Amino acid sequence: MHIKSLEDHFGTKLFERNTQQVTITEAGRILYQYVDKILSLIDAAEKDIARFTGSIQGPLSLGASFTLGEYVIPKILGAFNEQHPQVKALLQVTNTEHVVSMVVKQELDLGLVANRVENLELTVKPFLHDELIVVIPKDHPLAQQQVISLDELVALPLVLREQGSGTRRITEERLEEEGVDPSFLNVVMELGSTEAVKAAVEAGFGTTIISKWAVQKELKLGTLVPVKIKDLSLFRQFYLIYHKGKFQSPATEEFIAFLISFCSMGVRQ
Repeated sequence: MHIKSLEDHFGTKLFERNTQQVTITEAGRILYQYVDKILSLIDAAEKDIARFTGSIQGPLSLGASFTLGEYVIPKILGAFNEQHPQVKALLQVTNTEHVVSMVVKQELDLGLVANRVENLELTVKPFLHDELIVVIPKDHPLAQQQVISLDELVALPLVLREQGSGTRRITEERLEEEGVDPSFLNVVMELGSTEAVKAAVEAGFGTTIISKWAVQKELKLGTLVPVKIKDLSLFRQFYLIYHKGKFQSPATEEFIAFLISFCSMGVRQ
């Protein structure tokens, strides 16, 4: 109905339609160029007025992979909200692949993920370091052993996140670099959340490789014990992603700047 109204207004067809497809006409292409300029000017006006008034407000939609969404981003959002209480942030927590998909479809303003993303439609920026560590139950025979070998790790029963999670992917990639085929791992359980993984390990179902951010409470309480893998460190970056073609509101731009600044000063684990 909107398109028909536009065609009536301009007195020409903007689209050619048949039973198989809809194609834009030359008049439609001309109108699109002007509409694109109009929308860009509106975006610029909103940003300039927000800067002039000093008022950052409006919605902000974020998607975060599980480790970030459960253990890191809430702290950052809390600090951001203190400075900008009129910004209404909505955070969706899911696995990395789903976050990337939603950002590509422009269903989210920003994504925060645990893997570097290769997609020409997206801007990808590192913003925080992470370390993956091996943790075992406090009463495990290896609990008194500070370092284990790769062979010992491969032999241990493992409780891991599902395929597609950032933690699972970086773990398998690093092991492959060390000549360990991930299919040789003794995976006894795959779970869809980090909290479920921790609970299973505490209950004695196996060992896991997990972000250090995710086990701060358990390490302090002593319910889980960290062990190092000899000659192997598992470090990674967390990444901010957003669509190159999506309009960035003043709230979005302010959060990006805040995130980079906040993490450069060090987020407390």
